[in-house]
Amino acid sequence: MEIIPKGALPIGYSALIKQYNLNVMPHFRLSYLIPKGSRRTLEQHPTHIYLYDNGYALDDPTNPLEHLTFSFKHDGLNLEITNALFANINKKIVTDFIAHLQQGKYHRIIWYLYERFTNKKLQIPDLTKGTYVTILDPKKYYTTKNIAYTRYRIHDNLLGNVAWCPIVRKSPALLAFAHKNLSATALSITKKYSASVLERASTYLYTKETISSYQIEREQPSKSRLTRFIKLIKKTESIPVLSKATLLNLQHSVVEQRFANNDYRTTQNYIGQLRNLTYQIVHYISPQPHDVAPLMQGLLEAFERMLSSHVDPIVIAATVAFGFVFIHPFDDGNGRLHRFLIHYILHRTKFTPQGMIFPVSAVILHNIEKYTQTLESFSKPLMERIVNYDLDAKGNLKVLGATKHLYQYLDYTKITEFLADCVTETVHNDFKEELQHIVNYDHAKTSIQKIVDLPDALINLCIALITQNNGSISKKKRTAHFSLLTDAEVKAIERIVQRIMM
Repeated sequence: MEIIPKGALPIGYSALIKQYNLNVMPHFRLSYLIPKGSRRTLEQHPTHIYLYDNGYALDDPTNPLEHLTFSFKHDGLNLEITNALFANINKKIVTDFIAHLQQGKYHRIIWYLYERFTNKKLQIPDLTKGTYVTILDPKKYYTTKNIAYTRYRIHDNLLGNVAWCPIVRKSPALLAFAHKNLSATALSITKKYSASVLERASTYLYTKETISSYQIEREQPSKSRLTRFIKLIKKTESIPVLSKATLLNLQHSVVEQRFANNDYRTTQNYIGQLRNLTYQIVHYISPQPHDVAPLMQGLLEAFERMLSSHVDPIVIAATVAFGFVFIHPFDDGNGRLHRFLIHYILHRTKFTPQGMIFPVSAVILHNIEKYTQTLESFSKPLMERIVNYDLDAKGNLKVLGATKHLYQYLDYTKITEFLADCVTETVHNDFKEELQHIVNYDHAKTSIQKIVDLPDALINLCIALITQNNGSISKKKRTAHFSLLTDAEVKAIERIVQRIMM
């Protein structure tokens, strides 16, 4: 693997991070100016390194806003680094930079973002002419409907707001997913089956999704808890608005009442591994309690903005559902609500056929290692940046210093790709197979009844035993349950199940 050449100088975000010692989450790409050689890319995981020749040198490499302009132009938008820079530079630097070239596209974006992030107005007159420019390039990013700001002649098309704003790039994988039009595929699949089959499949899929959601967390819930979660998933069709009150009611549905929250959590939660009675390894630290409410308010507002802008449903589901679990707003039930939100959003956006559910948790369970890696793509770099915390002998953790910015402006591209893969597998495999399974089951049952008129319960048992035992009924099971059947009848039934169900 090629390494960064000797003498290379950081430019753009990499320079700003180094110069101001910014404690920020890693950007997906960083740039360097090389003394000789041609422009090229070093494929490194997870950050790509871009090398630029001297033709890209800045007029004034000591000016942080020239580096920021370079980043907006070449490295893409990173709101966390941008916000951190604004907190570290003098207002006059920004004023002088904007006034020098007020009409420039990137100057206007910097001007707008500075005033939005810092809530400080620069002593610069409003623009009165010039074409409006967008913050995000719709060809490269998923965007919302433009909101016009006449002062800067800017169209804000971000997915969120100052409080919480995800970024999702239109990667080749996501563009390919969009072309599959899986929502239409799922709808066409359902049209091949009767209302009775769809209703029975729906019942089973709700149960399958519930069990899988608990298994992801390595839990064996009681029947009453399973029933509660099934009812929760079915609520997707009766929740018109996603709000704080709604989330609190949903949390009450999935946890024991003594552990239910009446507000967002007021304690610091984290995920740890107890090595002995006095030592824990901390794998993930959620936002500090006082940061939860503003983060959640920003998330809910971003959700409504994306929803009203008809952003791709998978983008909305990935950013909101994973953003929710990263914030961890409750003391318990966050994981189950995280997966519930995927279903809720796919339903609200009409991505899922009416009355049906995609067993996404079942697919996640099949791909649990990749799911874990997806979560760790955020948690591992996060834990490299949260190093100041106290953990006492009772397991109480206290974070020292500000950390809210680490959760506010994440790039959810890889996370969205993971969810897109899960939905693709769901539609083409689990969803389709379950519908066909019911049709095959009815066919096998009718065929068996033509041989011998068994009660429904015995037919169901017979099919289950044959499929579980590789196409035949064991001698022990036959003696216990089917001693009245002849050898010829048993053989005929086995052939039917083999042909139709296996």
